[in-house]
Amino acid sequence: MTNPTTASLIDGCRRGKEAAMSAFYERFYGYALSVCLAYANDREDARELLNDGFMKVFRRIGELKNEAALKPWLRTIMVNTAIDQYRKRKPATLSTDQVDQTLTEPYHNDEAILAQLSAEHILAVLHTLPPACRMVFSLYVLEGYPHRDIAEQLHVTESTSRAYLSEANRRLRRALASQTDQTYERDRQ
Repeated sequence: MTNPTTASLIDGCRRGKEAAMSAFYERFYGYALSVCLAYANDREDARELLNDGFMKVFRRIGELKNEAALKPWLRTIMVNTAIDQYRKRKPATLSTDQVDQTLTEPYHNDEAILAQLSAEHILAVLHTLPPACRMVFSLYVLEGYPHRDIAEQLHVTESTSRAYLSEANRRLRRALASQTDQTYERDRQ
């Protein structure tokens, strides 16, 4: 296929045309991978999420009503695929004492911190977070889900969701401080 329109790709996918599916995958691979990277442990896990997500996309492409809604629809499928994988793996959770301690720490507005980090650095730090913290951070910060919805999706309490977000933010602050100190030392030399 030589540079088909998105509408023709969608139509071809609906009709089960392998060439259309391949072209669709290639066209939206980068976008979908960028979504998956925020939820995965590493690039290999992100590609696994991506492939699982595209399988769902091709099974459900008939549900897509409007070409203009394609990217949000695709993003939702990738995020839901990440949530499904998270539930299957059921990572270790914070203890009640850890949740209570995290919730008693003062909350900081971390938008300024995030603005100072590069996208690559944020992803690198996200990949160092425990899976539960990474999942909550990504759902809350990147997708805008409220804690009530995150708690429901991940089968945890709202306070646990808040604790995971606080822990993720604490680790991001620490990473920023470390990066800032390293940059300052390098600039002084």
